[in-house]
Amino acid sequence: MSQTAPQRATPRSPTIAITSTGLPIAISRRYNKVWTIILFCAIAVGAMIGVPLYGYVYHYSWLDWSLFGLLYVASGLGITVGYHRLMAHRSFDCPNWVKGALLIAGAWALQNSAIKWASDHLRHHAHCDEVKDPYNAQLGFWHSHCGWLFTPDQYADPKYATRVANDPVAIWQHQHYPLLVLTGLAGTFLIGFLHNGIMGGIGCFLLAGVGRTFAVLNSTFCINSVCHLWGQQPHGTSDSSRDSWLVSLVTFGEGYHNYHHMYPTDYRNGHRWYHFDPSKWLILGLYSLGLATSLRTGSYVEDSLTRTT
Repeated sequence: MSQTAPQRATPRSPTIAITSTGLPIAISRRYNKVWTIILFCAIAVGAMIGVPLYGYVYHYSWLDWSLFGLLYVASGLGITVGYHRLMAHRSFDCPNWVKGALLIAGAWALQNSAIKWASDHLRHHAHCDEVKDPYNAQLGFWHSHCGWLFTPDQYADPKYATRVANDPVAIWQHQHYPLLVLTGLAGTFLIGFLHNGIMGGIGCFLLAGVGRTFAVLNSTFCINSVCHLWGQQPHGTSDSSRDSWLVSLVTFGEGYHNYHHMYPTDYRNGHRWYHFDPSKWLILGLYSLGLATSLRTGSYVEDSLTRTT
């Protein structure tokens, strides 16, 4: 029996997406690799050394821990509801001011702008477990968890950014992304400073700023790594995606990843009523207030193209 030789992906040169306003947006990581390495390493070192060291010497206040929890929830939901289910998969619609609030919160997670995030994510769905998959779990846990951040992106394709790059709110967020990140970090210092002076500002910045960002980054990374390596596949085996209720506990419901890969436009990742999916609950809450419309649910007749985009 003859076999067809597998297609080999041809690396692309660094690419640029052009918005409807003519704004060029770099899609390839090659443009910001140095800054990515600097920021990630600074956050990692600060979280693993600075945060526990300060806590051991000075201790953290109730305000520090409260702000840590508040910002973890806000920035985490900004990613899961704003970046992921709204911008990447169009699982629901909402007014621009609600979208703007979600994208501001998402920027505080330090995971790039919604345009760049959605471009990588949609390519992941289109080429899951293939060489063009930016988080390819077939390359191991380290690569799919965070190693991909340090790898030159040879297969960036502007077509995956086209739709989001023409959204006016997403364009605004992309243009102001560095400022939004700065406000998320500097704001913690300011609040701590107002509460307890300079040391209060440092403590709040370390725990609610640096430590919280590190926690949200790694919880999100677990979806790309853990949920493609360990867990159950009750909804389909066409790719390596898996369900992990444990990951859902720290990612606001994103751990039901096998279901999501089979039905990516569904506003629910945990489709059963008893599944822990706070992202779904927030969308339903917005819907009940008239602030979300056109909630999409999975359909077994969806074709691969519809389910990808």
